[in-house]
Amino acid sequence: MLRLAVAAIGVAVLAVGFGSTAGVGTGTVACSTTSFAISFDPKQRAVVTSSGQVLASASFTSRSLGGACRRIAGPKRFLDGGLGAEIRRAISFRCAASEPIRIHVNPITDEAGKVVGSYLGVGIGTTKLRVIVSAILKNRGDPYASRVYRARSYCKLGAR
Repeated sequence: MLRLAVAAIGVAVLAVGFGSTAGVGTGTVACSTTSFAISFDPKQRAVVTSSGQVLASASFTSRSLGGACRRIAGPKRFLDGGLGAEIRRAISFRCAASEPIRIHVNPITDEAGKVVGSYLGVGIGTTKLRVIVSAILKNRGDPYASRVYRARSYCKLGAR
């Protein structure tokens, strides 16, 4: 029984150490791509893809970062000026950044500390993340709570 437990722990350590960083609470990755697509459904999730690979996703209860990008420390600041009006409907669009992107995810909590949703942001920059796309999924069932924002200079509606 002890050998089985040690083996299980070893497999778990290997799974966490390599490949995907699925099921994260808060995390940031640096990706080598400058082009990505986002699919947003305010009733379910937001998914960021590039060249057919899922780079990150978020739902009301979970966040994941794909293994195609490398895990890095989170940004010190978020610069979100230049994001357009909120979009509260299901939508997909493509974005082209001027440099390799970074993706940050974190849970959204209420005053009592209960997780009520997720944030997923895509941007450029190192310590200051210039946000290109910001997706918020929270308060499932509230039609006004979940939304996505995009920087028009980087992201074009209708482009797939």
